[in-house]
Amino acid sequence: MSRLAVKNLSTDAKALNMGNARVYHLPDWHSLSHPQRLVVMRQIATQRGRDPRIAKLALNIIRKSGAKPRQYEKQAGALLKWVQNPKNCYYINEPGERLQDPIYTIKVKHGDCDDMVLLLCALFESVNLPWKQVLSGRTGQGQKVRYIEGQQVPQGCSWAHIYCMVGTPPFNPDRWFFCEPTVEGVPLGWDVIDGDHRFLPEMAKRKRNKQAVIMGAPRVPFGFRPSKMPPLKNRSPAYDMAYGSPTMMNSAISASVGSSLATEVEDEGLDWKKIRLAIFTGVTVSVATQLTLDWIRGTGMWAGKGSLPTRVFNGGS
Repeated sequence: MSRLAVKNLSTDAKALNMGNARVYHLPDWHSLSHPQRLVVMRQIATQRGRDPRIAKLALNIIRKSGAKPRQYEKQAGALLKWVQNPKNCYYINEPGERLQDPIYTIKVKHGDCDDMVLLLCALFESVNLPWKQVLSGRTGQGQKVRYIEGQQVPQGCSWAHIYCMVGTPPFNPDRWFFCEPTVEGVPLGWDVIDGDHRFLPEMAKRKRNKQAVIMGAPRVPFGFRPSKMPPLKNRSPAYDMAYGSPTMMNSAISASVGSSLATEVEDEGLDWKKIRLAIFTGVTVSVATQLTLDWIRGTGMWAGKGSLPTRVFNGGS
């Protein structure tokens, strides 16, 4: 992977060391033309497609599918179906742009559309099935459009998605099939242009002048209680990042509920069932005690009737 085309395009690609599988972070990806981007991706997929590990995986997938030797269309369909399966590669968007080595994508089992295309094309390459990359998007008038690698790039288009094509038979293909790796279940030959936003939300036609709105949440279920913060020893560093260090948390807790509770919150969290029981018991005992004293002293609701001894001697109650 040391001679990737990204170096020839003067891009600021930085290879992250993942052993012999790399992830290429491309901060200036959007400054490259679309043909240049496809050159970079073709170089990655081609080189990794020559890796014996990719060939071994492709062969295992094809054998399990039941495709026989020289049944090239069935072989291509089996490889497409394997990549589409979220258990093998879960489609997820990513911030910015990075290109994952297909070996890395196999290890982590996730990627975005370009990562899944790289993986699928590397699998095609490993069994010598010719392939091309395809971009899809919309024209300025909102019409769907595609660009197939090697053709002239349509102008004035907004590109939103990448997929690919595979040709059969090898060496001299006379049939080409579109391949959409990010949508589970669509067959070999299905074209993104034939679908709509139900398949690919990013391909939906945007409504002009449509303002964003803040959506309300459903009502909280009856009896819902927020989860307690885990004990300090089991806490993720994310808690410190979100709420501050334990010292800062204790300071905030001490200011609001008293320093006596801060240590308990830090160690194990509050047991609200015991606290409610203690409060209820304390209030009950306090009220009962006060009523008893009022009855003996002749105060409160017994005011004007005299104390208990007076009422006893006078025959009162």
